[in-house]
Amino acid sequence: MRVRKGTTQGMLKGTYSRRHDIRVIFERVLIFFDEELDMASSEFLLPLGLWFLRAFISSVICLLIGYIGIRSITLITTRIKEFESIKGNSLATSLFVSGFFIYAGLVVYGSMVNPFFLSQSVLANVGSYFNLQRLLVVVISFFVSLFFGALFYLIFAKLGPFGVDLDEINKHPLAIGAFLFCYEVFLGLIVLASLTLPIA
Repeated sequence: MRVRKGTTQGMLKGTYSRRHDIRVIFERVLIFFDEELDMASSEFLLPLGLWFLRAFISSVICLLIGYIGIRSITLITTRIKEFESIKGNSLATSLFVSGFFIYAGLVVYGSMVNPFFLSQSVLANVGSYFNLQRLLVVVISFFVSLFFGALFYLIFAKLGPFGVDLDEINKHPLAIGAFLFCYEVFLGLIVLASLTLPIA
């Protein structure tokens, strides 16, 4: 009977010891994976947050460029009263706003793909706030859009090669809304091209 009792106690101790070892190993594995996940999350979230900040600020700058572009085209087309005419007309206003939404979508897409705020090596050099080459291309594209806008206005309103006068759209708010819609899409495509253009 004593032998059996001792044998049973030894088996119980052995079982308890194995369970304890398994528990310790399991706890260590959990601690290891927890540390790895914390490290991975910090390594993932920091670049993600930095990328979002770069894309957001680049988008805001491009939206500001779009606002300036729309204001500038209204100064170029002196005989067309854009905002005075579309005010109070729901269809013309919706065309204008829809065009700006398309412009915003184009520049936000371009800014997310290739933001120019903060350089790629920002962690190594915090002083590099802008990709000056990319920003210069965007600014030049803005002036190119103004140049072509003024050129097209000169051709269609002054020269009349097709026998039509662009100033005639001033007679109907819907026509002005369509004109602004097309210019916003035109400007958005040019800015998108400047954001995605490969730079050596």
